[in-house]
Amino acid sequence: MWDLVVGDLATDRLVVRYDLLGHGQSVDPPGPRTVEDLVEQCLGVIDTCGPVPPDVAGLSLGGMVALGLATRHPDRLGRLALCNTVFDRSAEEVHRIRERLSLAETGGMGSVVDLAVDRWFDTDWQATHPDRVDAVRNRLLSNNLEAYLKAYRAFVEGDPLKPGEACPVTTHTLAVTGELDPGSTPAMTSALAVALEDCRAVILPGLHHIPPIEDPTAFVAVLRAFLEEPCASDRSEFAGEATR
Repeated sequence: MWDLVVGDLATDRLVVRYDLLGHGQSVDPPGPRTVEDLVEQCLGVIDTCGPVPPDVAGLSLGGMVALGLATRHPDRLGRLALCNTVFDRSAEEVHRIRERLSLAETGGMGSVVDLAVDRWFDTDWQATHPDRVDAVRNRLLSNNLEAYLKAYRAFVEGDPLKPGEACPVTTHTLAVTGELDPGSTPAMTSALAVALEDCRAVILPGLHHIPPIEDPTAFVAVLRAFLEEPCASDRSEFAGEATR
């Protein structure tokens, strides 16, 4: 997810990436999975990186994890970047996600990969970037199905912050999404910016759900500008957060 941007981000900071539980090289503990479990995993990664609160960025489910970290442990991070992160999903939106989950449960990874790719990337962009599309498709197909389903159920159920709730997040925050993202919509991103105390929204023109792959240059420009902004917690030394 971050392969095309990590080099540019790491020129002047330590960047730490990790695999969510059950993905890549991370263990897959038995039992169901929740966003809280993934927040605890994130805390464990932070603990290994020293005492200085890091800047944290997460995309999609990774954004939910990052927001969960900020709501439960606001003292453990510096800046917060919520990339293509859902918020205040309607019943219809949740229903569509449940339908995709049900399809994966009955048909396996092969039944949802092409649907995911078409939802995440413009058709014309796919035609001109076949290597990137193949990399995403192969990564999805390599997932352990049960671990993927556990993570997807957490994504369905795990909103760490609901509209109208008292919000403990005071962290300097960026909420960013693609103009054409059908799931983590510009409206959600704008609503996040209103709900959080110190947050601004950025909508990337013409982009969809995974800007670090779709347009790494535009994404890095926005994220780097945010990370260089002064804020109250200028003790931060690195940025990182797993995504899916």
